[in-house]
Amino acid sequence: MDKIDLSEVCQHYRARVIRITPLDDCYLLETNRGPKELHVWPRVDVMRWSFAWRERLARQGFRAVERFIRTRDTKPFLVVGKRGVTMTDHVRHIEACEPRAELARSCGRVIGMMHLSQQESPLLSGADYLKQEQISADAKWTRAKAFAEAFRSKYGRESGEKRWVAELMQPMLQRMERSLAMLSHESVTPDAVSVSHRDLQRDNWGMVQGELYLRGFFRPALSVQQRDVAGFLREHYLTHKDLAQIDAFLDGYEEIKPLHYGDYTLLLAFMARPREVYKSIEAYTKRVAGKEEPSVKAIEQALRIQQSVDELLQHIAYRAEQSRREGVHEPL
Repeated sequence: MDKIDLSEVCQHYRARVIRITPLDDCYLLETNRGPKELHVWPRVDVMRWSFAWRERLARQGFRAVERFIRTRDTKPFLVVGKRGVTMTDHVRHIEACEPRAELARSCGRVIGMMHLSQQESPLLSGADYLKQEQISADAKWTRAKAFAEAFRSKYGRESGEKRWVAELMQPMLQRMERSLAMLSHESVTPDAVSVSHRDLQRDNWGMVQGELYLRGFFRPALSVQQRDVAGFLREHYLTHKDLAQIDAFLDGYEEIKPLHYGDYTLLLAFMARPREVYKSIEAYTKRVAGKEEPSVKAIEQALRIQQSVDELLQHIAYRAEQSRREGVHEPL
């Protein structure tokens, strides 16, 4: 991939660059107009899509988001070869968000607004990304079946921890199969699915001068919107163990963008994946196959995490059922 001449790129902007410092995901620019960030996008289509939803979000009334600074020619981005370049303001003082229900509700509203802004763009197909998720889930399930069958046939009748690990594989496979089935459930309409960032995280939130601030989303890792929400709620619950904040987030989200049965199905599909259990068991089997000393500590920790995830799954499913009874959603 050809290198981009940063000095030449910076000349397209009004700010005079004093110093350029490379960071992990961007370049920090010290300029006569304050600190800026220069981001290089491997995919121009994702950059164009990102510009569009940021501007729509600002027009909806939420302006505390990193927007692209225009060039001398009033362009919101540059295309250099096959890559894109954008400049944004660099905010030096961003405080962490204090977890509470009121703030969670505000976050839900903002993400609802962001998702509405994103689904208005025709540049990217949600159906394509849903298909990718289905293919990926099927591949992982197939791989899990293979190593589980091999391990159980060899160690399933032994005593001790290897047999215990072998007994854990069937419920793991059942969870993976259920998650895969929900991704293709009849209630999910692929053409109605929209694109968002693959993983919304708590690091995307901050407080600037007492106001909620949305940051990041410069990496071109995309998926469907329901994975965005599912991943965030999963991480949030594992961190804070507070179902009231989960409800507050979803309440705020649904004020802007109501969730239907297909949406809940996909939320549960992404949450139901036994991530930690799968990774820890796979790692254990590899160590056994390589005649290395295995340990079940990671598996035990994964099971504790899964127990918490199951609490969240049960709560989300109950919430969906309650909404059905109130006539808000379609029958479950």
